[in-house]
Amino acid sequence: MNTLRIQPWVLIFGVGVTHDAVAQQDLGFRFGESGISIAIPDNDPSGIARSFKASGLTVGIPYDLTVSLSVEGSDFGAFNGDYYAYLLHETPSGSEFRLAVLMNRVGSSNDFPNGYSDSGFQVSFSDSAQHDIHRYRVALGGEPSGAVTGTWQPDGRRVDPMVSLDTSPRSAPLTPLGQMDPNGQWTLFVADMEGGGTGILKGWEVKAVATVPEPAGVLLLGLGLLAMVVSRRR
Repeated sequence: MNTLRIQPWVLIFGVGVTHDAVAQQDLGFRFGESGISIAIPDNDPSGIARSFKASGLTVGIPYDLTVSLSVEGSDFGAFNGDYYAYLLHETPSGSEFRLAVLMNRVGSSNDFPNGYSDSGFQVSFSDSAQHDIHRYRVALGGEPSGAVTGTWQPDGRRVDPMVSLDTSPRSAPLTPLGQMDPNGQWTLFVADMEGGGTGILKGWEVKAVATVPEPAGVLLLGLGLLAMVVSRRR
């Protein structure tokens, strides 16, 4: 895909590849890559981008999004606090795009500006998760024994990675992307922002589940509307 810069650290495209994805069913969809081994350039904000184009998906249904991401360290491995990653969705017309920040220098704070020194993660991101990925050591009660795992809230800090802190505002969650027309281009971007260790992208996936009302809720809504009509006719 073409390299494009709109605003520094707000939206950055690196060199990537685009695939096509088609609808699986009205109740949801998923796409991504597994079993890959793509080096993430060290100390390079251009990073890597992996893109899919979705078509034939039902419009007007909100989706709950979960993003899975797997990165391993190579050689002695990059720090997890080095990474900046996001998911971007653009509608087919190009009239709307939204970005969710998955990781932005996790662990970075006034006391530890370089972030966490752990290496490697196999995690999922969901807005409904209990803990913020940026502070995973706090949630775990200390350093993980190996690669970080589990389901976490996305970082959401849409700020320059060089100044990202635990106190930075969290303005870029996943939910708004699930409320858009799901067709169009979806892009995962990952960059290593510091020198000294390298990482390898091993796999990623975007999973969307339609959020439809429960049958009982639909029935109650219908009865309520019927009661309103009868009352007005009286």
